[in-house]
Amino acid sequence: MSYLNFVIELSALPAPVPAQARYRISVSSPIGEAAVDVDSPFSAADIERYLAVLGREQPGTTRAQESQTAREFGDRIFNFLIRNNEDINAAYFASLERAGNNGLRIRLSLENAGELARLPWEYLRDPNREFLALSRSTPVVRYSQQLTLRRPLNITIPLRVLVMISTPKGLPELDVEGEWQRLNEATADLQRRGLLLLERLDSATLIDLQRKLRAGEYHVFHFIGHSDFNATTQQGVLVFEDELDPDKAKIITGAALGRELGEENTIRLVVMNSCHSAQRPDGDALAGIASGLVTRGIPAVVAMQFAITDSAAKAFAEEFYRAISESLPIDSAVSEARRAIANRVGSIEWATPVLYMRSDDGVLFTQTQTMPAVPQKTRFTRRDIIAGIGALVALTLLVGLLYAVSPSIFGGTTSTPTPAITPTATNLPDLLVSAMRVSPTSPRPGQIFRMSVTITNVGTANSGAFTYGWDASLNPPEQLLSYTSRVDNIPPGSSRNVTFPFSYGWWGTYSSQLRVDLDSEVQESDERNNTKLFNLQLADVPFEIDFSLLPTNEVVSPPYTLSSDEFIPWNLLFTVNEPSRPECANTSLQLAEVDGDIVMLPAAIAPLPAQCEIQTLSITVLRRPASRMDIGLIPFIDGDASLSFFADTLGTVSVLNTTTPVVAGEPVVITSVGSLAQQISRVDIRLTNQPVRLTSLTLSPPAR
Repeated sequence: MSYLNFVIELSALPAPVPAQARYRISVSSPIGEAAVDVDSPFSAADIERYLAVLGREQPGTTRAQESQTAREFGDRIFNFLIRNNEDINAAYFASLERAGNNGLRIRLSLENAGELARLPWEYLRDPNREFLALSRSTPVVRYSQQLTLRRPLNITIPLRVLVMISTPKGLPELDVEGEWQRLNEATADLQRRGLLLLERLDSATLIDLQRKLRAGEYHVFHFIGHSDFNATTQQGVLVFEDELDPDKAKIITGAALGRELGEENTIRLVVMNSCHSAQRPDGDALAGIASGLVTRGIPAVVAMQFAITDSAAKAFAEEFYRAISESLPIDSAVSEARRAIANRVGSIEWATPVLYMRSDDGVLFTQTQTMPAVPQKTRFTRRDIIAGIGALVALTLLVGLLYAVSPSIFGGTTSTPTPAITPTATNLPDLLVSAMRVSPTSPRPGQIFRMSVTITNVGTANSGAFTYGWDASLNPPEQLLSYTSRVDNIPPGSSRNVTFPFSYGWWGTYSSQLRVDLDSEVQESDERNNTKLFNLQLADVPFEIDFSLLPTNEVVSPPYTLSSDEFIPWNLLFTVNEPSRPECANTSLQLAEVDGDIVMLPAAIAPLPAQCEIQTLSITVLRRPASRMDIGLIPFIDGDASLSFFADTLGTVSVLNTTTPVVAGEPVVITSVGSLAQQISRVDIRLTNQPVRLTSLTLSPPAR
């Protein structure tokens, strides 16, 4: 089934009065766009009541009461998002009509929805169509806008699923063997038929995952274990096992997991079968994990927003993996699995699975092929051979007789050959990139610029829909994101202008490439002109980083758990470093707001001791050294700031050591400038008896 997209973005607005929350609902639909600012329909008490009932955490609630609450809640969020807004309501019904026999995918963007992001939006209910998520015609997905995307993968079945099971001690015990058994039972028929293969990975460490992915090809990653929530950073995290002691827990962010899964270019789907801690977040913990995965290019993540019973989990897994094996789009597969829960279990748990999707059309795997069957050898008897020879002789005599009577039957000289039809290029489209521009023309390192591209159809027929893509850096090769998007159609002789944002994180000239019709969807008269190279020179000015923006061009909404490699696209690596305290090796970094500024600081996520926040913060330059560093800090208490600058990334060649008195709450900027011109590749920062709070970093261009 193909789909049209009905996109709903919900964003929290500054409240006119503290007690009244305001939101903006923005809709992009097949027939146009609309937006409206509205008050929240829910009080804090409403939200807690719905979460308690729909999360099946309120004792004594019957199934009938749960079902009634689900219908009531579904109607309220439908009225809030659609029915009560005239333009949006009109767009919704017109879009359903436009979709016709195709589907209308409901895409929800809730990353900026504040308190309302906690709600189970999968219960969205149109009174005329019942719960939308239960129908494959109206799947409900949570959409994450990212620049990078993996195209559908051609696979040869079986679909290969890598199942990681994490069981460190010191946490609530999970029935992981039961989970593994139920998963095998749910997919037993698929495995017998050769459509799906489950492979178990018991060692739940990042290094073992890295090695496993390197050694084999997998299409789906399925995690069974604990997930948790860090109240300080407001981010969801996963609980893996420590490499040195499997009984110990190791906290892993979604970005860290995404880094490893992102290296395996065949992974298209992640399934998170993990429980939550009892503490409820103000935001969506799963969204933090999912965003870390889709940022690395994973097209789809399925996770559980509430606890789920064994029977519901089994029904979901069986139908979900069956649908995926049949090459259904991921959102259709989830809808089929939801109905399996509703039909077999009869509970409201069908809304527990949440689909976070980055894929434009939900197609993760295409042209799935089965392995050809091995033919069985046939044994012939002597009688069979004699009979076969006789039949062959008879057939030869019959053919000769027919040819003598009418040679034209066999294409003899009396027949007139039919000329072959040769395709012509007289009525075909021809796509080319006619112009590429950037604004501003010479952006600074880290500055967001807009790439403007003009795509022209110089052919004589409509192009139809196609995908275009931009490879951000061909020379020098960088770990940079690329951008892909769709164009519906370009008529003959017409052009379409498209724009998108980007930023580069170091000085130099970048050679990039834009290509139209990435997936060869358009039959063109000339495909040799589908690619255009473009060089961009960055301004030779200081690179100023204030940590309010990530290299993905995502504006930071603190608190935010930061992966140590998150700034690698800007050629910077931030790590906490204290060799004398091995118990603090897993300390994470976070971005938090202090007096209106976004600061970077160590964050000791439980079970680490709070003292682990008092560590050295190391900044490493991954490309050519900078000629100068200016470090902005804001101390928590009076003390000293000690900075050590090095010419190498290992911190062995010292350039400058400086100690500066600091006063609580007063920002200070410390520079690397000394008596000689320097080449700085690393700086280690320490503050007396307090966490390092880094407010800004300015790098000057390397000497030429």
